[in-house]
Amino acid sequence: MAAKETAIRAGVEQSRERLVALVLLLQRAWQHGPLTQEQIVRELTVDEFPSSAKGPRKVRAYEGSDVAVRQKFERDKARIRDLGFEIETVAMPDGSVGYRIDPASAYAPAIAFTPDEERVVRLALALCGVGRRGVFSLFSDGPSADGGREVSPYLTPILRALHLRRALAFDYLSSSNKTRRVEPLVLDVIRGVGYLVARVQDSSEIKGYRLNRITSMPIVLGDTFRVDEETLALARAWRPEFARAPKPLRVVVATNEAYAELLARQYPEAELDRHDDGAVDVVLDFDGPRSALRFVLEGADRVRLRSPKSLRSEVEEWLDGVNRAPVPSIDPWRFEAGGGQDVLGQTLQLLHAVYASEDGLRVSELAARFGLAPAHVRLIMDRLVTMEPLVDSTDGTDTFPAHVLKECDDWDDEENDDSLYRADFSDLPHGAPEPSPLMWRDLYELNIALREAARVYDEPSVHSAIAKIEAAVAAPVQVESATERLIRDVERAVEDHAQIKVEYLSASSGEVSVRAIEPREIRVLNGHAYVRAYCTTREGWRTFRVDRINAILATSPVTATRPADPVADWLTQVGEEGHHVVVVVEAEQRWLFEPLPGARWLALEDGRHAVAFRVGDPATLDRLMVQAGPGAAVASAELRDAGRDLARRIAATL
Repeated sequence: MAAKETAIRAGVEQSRERLVALVLLLQRAWQHGPLTQEQIVRELTVDEFPSSAKGPRKVRAYEGSDVAVRQKFERDKARIRDLGFEIETVAMPDGSVGYRIDPASAYAPAIAFTPDEERVVRLALALCGVGRRGVFSLFSDGPSADGGREVSPYLTPILRALHLRRALAFDYLSSSNKTRRVEPLVLDVIRGVGYLVARVQDSSEIKGYRLNRITSMPIVLGDTFRVDEETLALARAWRPEFARAPKPLRVVVATNEAYAELLARQYPEAELDRHDDGAVDVVLDFDGPRSALRFVLEGADRVRLRSPKSLRSEVEEWLDGVNRAPVPSIDPWRFEAGGGQDVLGQTLQLLHAVYASEDGLRVSELAARFGLAPAHVRLIMDRLVTMEPLVDSTDGTDTFPAHVLKECDDWDDEENDDSLYRADFSDLPHGAPEPSPLMWRDLYELNIALREAARVYDEPSVHSAIAKIEAAVAAPVQVESATERLIRDVERAVEDHAQIKVEYLSASSGEVSVRAIEPREIRVLNGHAYVRAYCTTREGWRTFRVDRINAILATSPVTATRPADPVADWLTQVGEEGHHVVVVVEAEQRWLFEPLPGARWLALEDGRHAVAFRVGDPATLDRLMVQAGPGAAVASAELRDAGRDLARRIAATL
């Protein structure tokens, strides 16, 4: 098994260096002239791994038959495009085709935050947990908390198209998977769900596209467009329930008084019809059966669907397929290898964290930020330092844009030294800007995090940081968060280390109880705020959703010392401990699992994805499997029946 692991690791590291070298080289080609495939294949070299000599030797990055080389080169280009880089093809004078990457296709302008703005950015990212593998690492000295929000790998070209006022083309899954050509106008986050609001090209129709239903990397087209204020106002006013007007899908569910009040806070347009027996009918309009289905599933066994009958049939069919999909044989070692996109993205994040640090970053600091072993950090960073592709054609490393220098305190013990890596841009042409550490999607994550944080921290620096981001993007992001009237009061209890007595609606029973809790931390997940607290009523650590707190009845100082919280990743209840689980999921439902800390992904031949992670609370996996529905299945023997019992309980309420 050790030999197999070594072979897989060798393949990953060769692939990592080849991909990174190709990205950086094609970015350099933007200034110095496009490169043909023949030039790259003939001259691109990488360090051999594992090294067979005392020092690494250079080997050709692309070896094999002409067909194998061409296929590998095309796969590499696809992986690079999957990260949002735009690889341009250029007709060369001799009739061949050259390639180059415009760095501005992926990297946004650098933003100079004031110390106060940088402080609130750190607070906002810690609050929201977004950017676990992205922007968080540029502003934090340690790893991000668990959690996150519904994000999309397709945000980089979308943000760039908004910035440039250029049209987009992408595949979108609605009743069927079709290619859409649109003029992007606004990014909206409504109840934790991300939407691109756009005008259908060659029409006046304004439509919203859920980010998690986009099924291909959007292409920024050459077509520019103009938009007037009236059209922008219509786009800003768009809401999911308006998408299919005048015939929205009207849904009626029955529940108890407490849960009905919660729904009324979440959906201000809801109509409540109370009955003498204490039951309450809640009436809501949805843009279509998919959003209505998601609402019923989130209600789990706390709501009973009354109408329409067509939706009841869809829910029954969905529940009947929970965790029933066929499961292919999955080699666990392939998760260790990861995908090409992962190793490329991870390496570029390390590189740009160093770019963003004036004084450089040490091995220990990078390891803490990215949750990597120090040896793994050294392996990646040392190869960036020594990278010299096409050295004969580019007149040495001075013209290659990695710009990473290594400083050691003890060169004789380099393998254990806490070496410093820093960026050196002294060789850049006069007046050329330094590489930006921010990708377009980073600005989206920052904007969302700051807008969520504005609900908790009412400081001018929050709003000035948002203004700087939106000035750089030239496109606003709208956020409609769940209504949580008491969030600032709960945050004040965290800051004051106070105990509060609350009236709380239980997620499991739907009943209201009075709890005395000592809040310790607030985090936001997909639009909802959660508080981790020591519950003196239950004598243990618990997680509470803030919008389920009906009222704060009393406040008093904390007078006792509580035991340490035994759960590190309390928001998602997964992490380094617990049950190891592998789940197979349809590509369009992947977003459900992406916020999970430590999740590792593998693309399968049938188009689905496998995700490996650990889960501390089996109930968390039950809810995920119900949401994922048909097409998803637990592939590991442990917890193989996850979600099925919950699905049966929900079905019994229909």
